[in-house]
Amino acid sequence: MTWISRRDLLKTMGGAWLAEGLSPARGWARASASRFKLGAISDGISEDFEVALKILKSYGLGWVEIRNVWGIYNTEASPAQIRRIKELLGKHEINVAAVDTALFKCTLPGTRIIVQEKDIFPYAKQMDLLKRAMDRAHAWGTDKLRGFTFWRVADYAAIEGQVVEEMEKAAELARQGGMRLVIENEGSCNVGTARELARLLNRLKAVNVGANWDVGNGYWYGEVSFPDGYALLDPKRIWHVHVKGVACEAGFEKCRETFADLGQIDLAGQLRALLRDGYQETISLECEFEAPGMSHEQTTRRSIEGFLKVVAKAESL
Repeated sequence: MTWISRRDLLKTMGGAWLAEGLSPARGWARASASRFKLGAISDGISEDFEVALKILKSYGLGWVEIRNVWGIYNTEASPAQIRRIKELLGKHEINVAAVDTALFKCTLPGTRIIVQEKDIFPYAKQMDLLKRAMDRAHAWGTDKLRGFTFWRVADYAAIEGQVVEEMEKAAELARQGGMRLVIENEGSCNVGTARELARLLNRLKAVNVGANWDVGNGYWYGEVSFPDGYALLDPKRIWHVHVKGVACEAGFEKCRETFADLGQIDLAGQLRALLRDGYQETISLECEFEAPGMSHEQTTRRSIEGFLKVVAKAESL
């Protein structure tokens, strides 16, 4: 694998492109012409929800994944804010891909975690959190809630049965509310790779639990996302996808995020595989990193344009 330096990153982006004040890069097409349901995570663009929707709309993106809004997690939004979000979605004609929750981004009682993380919500309040998320999903017109698998421990095999039990309980509550849970392979949690995600889904009996396949997170654990990671998953259990670029030094060292059209991931290959496998669900771009010499809005727009270039390439072959 080839690491991309900060200087090479800027060269690749093109000095002329930056000098033109973010003129659109050649090769990207409007998302409205895509065969995919494309969008982005809201606060990766802006915590001002309407600003995020306007930028999505300007690129023809028709879907949004709602996480932080106006400085708070969406599950803590007030009734007035919930109504305002619904109004803005209608005004800008944007659909909701998923409601992000911090479900099970906490320590499983009795375990010793190996990551430097604090519980976003305590274990005892996880089901109340899920209920709030369901209320918001109903209001905003989606049946997908993103969740996790507790902060990572050294010996996951020893507690895997407990995690499965907790997942089954959450899945039953979600089922009663007409919701699907999409579990992300997140490096800070016990399921961080495709291999771990596939194993979890194989053990779960609940039919309303599927994958939020993050194409890239496995690199931090030495897993090539595509084709290796994807080959381990059942395409029919993938109900939401996250995309980004990942650049690592040799041997999966010092991995970091970059633009979707840069880095090591064969993202075009991944998208073609999804088309081959009949994928009909949603895809969200992650644009959380800061590029040197660029404002957050510039980074966001460059991220979207790079992503759409990859989509156009995948759909043209």
